[in-house]
Amino acid sequence: MEIVNKEKKSPLSNDFKVAAEIYHCEINGEIIWYTKLVSMLEGEISKNTISKSLDTLFDWGIVKSEYGETERGRAGKLLMITNESKPIVKDLYNKYWKEFRLSWKR
Repeated sequence: MEIVNKEKKSPLSNDFKVAAEIYHCEINGEIIWYTKLVSMLEGEISKNTISKSLDTLFDWGIVKSEYGETERGRAGKLLMITNESKPIVKDLYNKYWKEFRLSWKR
């Protein structure tokens, strides 16, 4: 029996999908905040799950935030990967998220 049109799934947990997407923005010189992150991951991860994942990532010290100006000129809580966590998030991004993201965003 052959399975046809099987949808490819990322092996990353939701927490690391969120971290990888934040990293994606960082390497592309984009700033990211919660609302933008939710819209970028729409269709892949729910808003509630993103919120829970951010809480976990903050607790683990993988993500940090600073208040700053968003692209729309408003004040916002900007998200970024901590320096200590960048190597592992970079590896996860390159190995699992980069290609998956391209196929999923089409």
